[in-house]
Amino acid sequence: MPEAELGRIAELADGVFALSCLVDLRQPVSWVAPGTSGFDPSTCYLIIDGDEAHLIDTGLRACGPTLIRQLSSLVPPSMPLHVALTRVEPDCLGNLDLIAERMCLVRISSQSNVIPLDYLGPISGRYPGVAINNGLHPEDRITFGAGRRLLVVNPAVRTLPTLWYHDEASGVLFTSDFFGHVHVAEAEAWTPTGEAAVDHVRAHLLAKFDWLKVADTSPLVDCLDAIFSRLDVRAIAPGHGLWTMGPAQVRRCYEVTRSALLTVGRGGVGP
Repeated sequence: MPEAELGRIAELADGVFALSCLVDLRQPVSWVAPGTSGFDPSTCYLIIDGDEAHLIDTGLRACGPTLIRQLSSLVPPSMPLHVALTRVEPDCLGNLDLIAERMCLVRISSQSNVIPLDYLGPISGRYPGVAINNGLHPEDRITFGAGRRLLVVNPAVRTLPTLWYHDEASGVLFTSDFFGHVHVAEAEAWTPTGEAAVDHVRAHLLAKFDWLKVADTSPLVDCLDAIFSRLDVRAIAPGHGLWTMGPAQVRRCYEVTRSALLTVGRGGVGP
């Protein structure tokens, strides 16, 4: 199937869009458990507020042409565009230079202490007007548009420096490489592969975070509990895997993932 046909834009909340393309799992990828079938959504998330827009991550380089088409259909060339990175890794910043070339990029926010554009080569000097908002910490807030705020959230689980973001207006929680266990069965219909069971989520966690098998995961569960007890989460939006919509579905996703975390590490009953 042509790459363009594997892309989709979905509106998750008022002014909040998933810009997604599908990765065919017939070719194994490192963040998905071996033997998983179907397609894995690779997604960036766009928030439009007033006369500004904000993008969460820039996606895999292979999805670059699709992302630029999707962005261009929603964001006029003159509209200021902010970017926040959940991780300074290729699947999150892979298209940062394409965006800087084609869109009105005004700011890049990340946890890094290095200018994110320079991870793609010595190119930051080409874009002197792009502000660099480095060194983000949990509980910081990124403001854009007409006062819209993204809360920086400390992730429950991570391997390298990672941030989650919570859009306080819509309740969408952007979770980077976590909560990515729901895949797509059919490319044309984007039908989910079914409700995830604990053993499926456990296998997915071990594929992405292999160190969990020898870890005491109880502090991670405590962190996850704290996030979902204090934040109004109405949608879960991972960079890989299908998003989860609505309070009941969000609660189910949290509970299944919590159970998988409890049983994946030392002292658990998982494999």
